[in-house]
Parts: sequence; C-alpha cells; structure tokens
Amino acid sequence: MNASSARLVHSLRGRLRQGAPSLVINVDHPSPSLVEHLGRLPLEAVMFDTEQGSPDFETVENMARAARVAGVCSLVRTFNAEPWAIERLLFRGVDGLVVPRAESIADVHRVVDSFRYCLPGGPQDKLLVVQLEHINLARDVRKLAQIEGIDCVFIGPVDLSKSMGHFGDYRHPAVAEVIDECIGALRSASVPVGMLVKPGDIDAWIGKGVSFLYAHANDFLDLGAQLLRGRIDAASRP
Repeated sequence: MNASSARLVHSLRGRLRQGAPSLVINVDHPSPSLVEHLGRLPLEAVMFDTEQGSPDFETVENMARAARVAGVCSLVRTFNAEPWAIERLLFRGVDGLVVPRAESIADVHRVVDSFRYCLPGGPQDKLLVVQLEHINLARDVRKLAQIEGIDCVFIGPVDLSKSMGHFGDYRHPAVAEVIDECIGALRSASVPVGMLVKPGDIDAWIGKGVSFLYAHANDFLDLGAQLLRGRIDAASRP
C-alpha cells in the first residue's frame, strides 16, 4: 500500500473512532469515471458493491485506481464472507472491505482471521467493516463488540428485518428496537457503527451515535432530478 492510501485509511478510521460523521457512498455502477467524480465531492469513502452490484474483479481494480486518483478512500463489499472471496477482493487495490453475510460470532472470527491472513505485515493499513444483518448475530452483539480487528460494524437493516420475519420492513417497531439496542451496545464498547441513511433520517442516526453514514449514488441522482423537475414545473406554471 502506498503512503497516500494508508493516510486515507488512518484518517477514516480516526474519524469513525471519534464519532465524526463520515459519508460513504455506494457508487451503484461499475464505472471508474463515476468513482473519480464522486471522489472529488465532500465525502470520506466510496464503496464498490460486488454483493448486490455488477462490477467484476477487473472493474474493481480500475475503480480502486480511480479512487486513488481522486484521493478518496475505497471500500469494496464482498459477495460473501468466505476466505477466498475476502482474499481475492482485498488484493484488488482497495483500501478496505465491507463483509456481509456473517450470521454468527464464529463467522465474524473467521472473517477477521481471513483478513489478517491476507495482510500479515500491516492489517492496520486496511479497513475492515463487518455487517450485522441477522438476528442471530444481533443477539450476540456484546460478544461482537469485543472482537478485535473490526473498524466498524455496519448494520444492514433490510436483511436484519428479513431474518426477523418482517420481509424488509426495517421500520417495524421490533426491528427498530433491535437496531437501537445494537447501536447502544456497540457504542458503549467504543465500536463505530454504520447505517443506511436517507435525507430525512440523517440527524436521528447521528444523534444515536452512528458515524459511518452509508448512502447510494442513485439516491443523489433521484434527489437531483426531483429538485430540477420541481423547479421546472414551478417555472412552467402560468
């Protein structure tokens, strides 16, 4: 890892530990040029999504290069928590991983061990974010908070709600209660927390101690189009 990439990693890690709100944008498209553009906006990191998105391994490499050109921290979400997937994506030039699909404490230990195995000389120069998105792991959140080597626990509310039988409704009171309990337990242990945010709920999540504020580039496009459409329609009225 070059010195500038290491500085980006340590800067983001420091912000998260201090509880400073940090904006992380899912690029949503397999596009190095979009990464370069986003990287020049006021945000802390870009994320390439191989779990729900379409970038292949070569595209991830090129997107990571674009992030370095723009001077922004790059994370890639793996498509599973298997050691081979962690290894292959970690070596694509990214600054860190977001690992989903860990459903137990044993799964998380395996993720951390695989991450460290890939970086015997310097795991501190890469970020590791683990997703909490299953009720089984939520029930063991205090044990999760004690695992060393995790820079942030990112709560996946949609999949968490599915694991609780609420079919993606993460605003259901039972799901909201579990999310609040997890945030409280993690923050009490000084573990940074991530959450999907929308324009209408950012203040609330920051107030609860969430510092890894995750959003989608497509949301930016939607908001921009709606704003322009509203102004055009208003200007066109007789």
